[in-house]
Amino acid sequence: MNPGVNRIPFLNIPVDGASEEATLEAMERMLLDGSGHQIVLLTARKILKAKTDLELNRSLRQADLVLPVSRGIIRGARFQRKPPLVRYNPFAFVIRLLALAERLEKTVYLLGARKEELERAERNLKTSFPELRVVGRYSGYFDKTMEKNILLAIRKSSPAFLLVGRGVPDKDKWITRNRSHFNAGIYLWVDNCFEIFAGSERTVSKKLFGLGLEYFGDFFRKPWKALAIFPYLYFVLLVLIYKVRGL
Repeated sequence: MNPGVNRIPFLNIPVDGASEEATLEAMERMLLDGSGHQIVLLTARKILKAKTDLELNRSLRQADLVLPVSRGIIRGARFQRKPPLVRYNPFAFVIRLLALAERLEKTVYLLGARKEELERAERNLKTSFPELRVVGRYSGYFDKTMEKNILLAIRKSSPAFLLVGRGVPDKDKWITRNRSHFNAGIYLWVDNCFEIFAGSERTVSKKLFGLGLEYFGDFFRKPWKALAIFPYLYFVLLVLIYKVRGL
């Protein structure tokens, strides 16, 4: 366990409570200790899925750092009188991690997104972080037959930070499943980080994120996202059930 990081059970899923300062210190240790570490950014949806997906459940339990990004997790833990949790904005978190890697002169490998988007994302990253060394990249949505070569390329380039995005099958589970192929460092899956870096998608506004409405930020373009209310209601029901049962 990392000093300053308090792991608590929430709906029978591990969640780490830590200040941003303690989290940055923990990540710095991870980049320097010569071991491999997986970080998971935890959403309420991911908790619900882990209830029936045993591999995802195992992935969450084996992760070295599980940080909440959904407002519902923060409020639910407070309702259950758990120790306080800090909520993280996924894209801002990636920015902080990239800045840390640049400061420590560590290397990064980019995996995911469409080829054109990944290339634009890499160019923009090099503009924002001129001292950051990108030692390799491979676009997502790849054929299963290519996976062995991709894993070999990652291992040979030995990045300190493996950033994985859309187009990689099974997301966090893919990282857990293939950890033995990676060298020491940090491995992290973040949904649309490359698309945001490429400029093809926008970051959610601070106001919407603060209100916990990040999924509705582009409601008029994707009105079906309103359906997210139904799994959220189920999530609230689970919070109540666990509270009543004292779990």
